Amino acid sequence: MYKILVIGAVSSTAQIIKKLVEHNLEITGILGYEPRHTEKVSGWEDLSSISLLYNINYKGFVKINDPENISWAIDRKPDIIFAVGFSQLLHKKWFSVSKLGCIGFHPTKLPLGRGRAPLAWITLEQSYGSASFFLMGEGADDGPVFVQSIFKVEQDDDAGIIEKKIMHHIDLALDQWLPELKKGFWNPVPQCDHLASYYGIRKEEDGLIDWSNSAGYINRLVKAASRPHPGAYTYYKDEKLLIWSCRIENDIQFRGVVGRVLLKKDSGEFLIQTGEGLLWIEQYTYKDTSDISVSVGDKLGYNIEDEIYKIKAILKKIQSE
Repeated sequence: MYKILVIGAVSSTAQIIKKLVEHNLEITGILGYEPRHTEKVSGWEDLSSISLLYNINYKGFVKINDPENISWAIDRKPDIIFAVGFSQLLHKKWFSVSKLGCIGFHPTKLPLGRGRAPLAWITLEQSYGSASFFLMGEGADDGPVFVQSIFKVEQDDDAGIIEKKIMHHIDLALDQWLPELKKGFWNPVPQCDHLASYYGIRKEEDGLIDWSNSAGYINRLVKAASRPHPGAYTYYKDEKLLIWSCRIENDIQFRGVVGRVLLKKDSGEFLIQTGEGLLWIEQYTYKDTSDISVSVGDKLGYNIEDEIYKIKAILKKIQSE
């Protein structure tokens, strides 16, 4: 029977631990990432709780490559390491800790979409997601693949829905693969590197909406930046307006100035003109207040030149005093 060590930080890590236990694989230890600001780690989960539930040795960490963590892992004598759901790169020393190697996870249809922020990117592009388990090496998500469970990102899917799909396909992939692993089958298939594509990091500021973009693009951006991410956003009356859901309007014949509110419903939804097409803004919140109401004729975002003019006028006044 293989001895398995798990390293991770998020809900998908916990899901994998549950599946390993369900298939009666021996988990000899869990290393759980314990950041100072857990709210900044999307989907962070306290793995000490699940360790306690299943009576598994646990150690928290801040920097995975600290010698004490490697030493602790060596003492567990793992045959396999599952390293899933934390953003730090493993030092090459980790690849000799276990007998067979380190298994990684990536939620794209590898070799497509290697790299950073895959949940946001596949939602934005409305492409394919996957529960892909692969043998890690020193490259980014480029190791041979053990199993994939692939799904299509649908038009109405936002990041929260995709996250649930990923969790479901983790179950499907592991239910398919773990029985084979228990029998000793170890035959990952090399990726086709010539087909590889890569995603770069996305940050909170990448959710800023440019209303001159098309309704179709803004719709995907809102879905990609939605929970568990910080949200797509614009500015209204000098407040940050977070937009969580929207939908494209295809029937109403209306033309307005880009960024202006054209219609508003009693429910609070409002229709806005984009660079190409109309968009209903459905769910939205303000970051710092809740008592501002959007009205027909109002404009979202800033007119940069007007704002510069106002600032320079204020500076001139201050300098003349």
